Amino acid sequence: MLMITISTDFCNPFSQDSYENLINSLQFHQLTCTCGHSACLTIHGYYDRNIKVDDHSILLHICRVKCSHCNTTHALLPSFIVPYSQVSFPDQVDIISCYENSGNYSDIMERTPSIDENCIHSIIRRYIHHWLQRILSFQLSVSTSLTFIQICFLHYRRQFMQVKKTPNILFLTPT
Repeated sequence: MLMITISTDFCNPFSQDSYENLINSLQFHQLTCTCGHSACLTIHGYYDRNIKVDDHSILLHICRVKCSHCNTTHALLPSFIVPYSQVSFPDQVDIISCYENSGNYSDIMERTPSIDENCIHSIIRRYIHHWLQRILSFQLSVSTSLTFIQICFLHYRRQFMQVKKTPNILFLTPT
């Protein structure tokens, strides 16, 4: 399964309702498949995905679409979700910022008790191993800005902190 990341404002708290509103607002004929064709994606099904928030996880039913041209399926993910991670993009950016500045993660763990020290250390390991040199090479500052997300997709074809090299396309929602 491949990914299509949809640029969106970070809604806090996010929920199944906010995800469904995002999907319902999409013009599917504007989405492009990784094969390069447009106007070829239709809803194919859903799968469940947990995201850590506050002191628990929320279950999201993620929409899958299928290309009528190449039969590939894609997950539609809002930009606040990092593929293959239960920790949201903004929380991962906060953890990386703490790592680069103070190394004090107590505010993050108080704000989001479902993110513990093991989770934080895992995120930092992935950042050091997969992303640190990439960020330094382009002299970027890690942030939740759309510009930062676009640069990651432009140069690496994936969301920041996405470790698996599964193809991922950024869809910029029309304004």
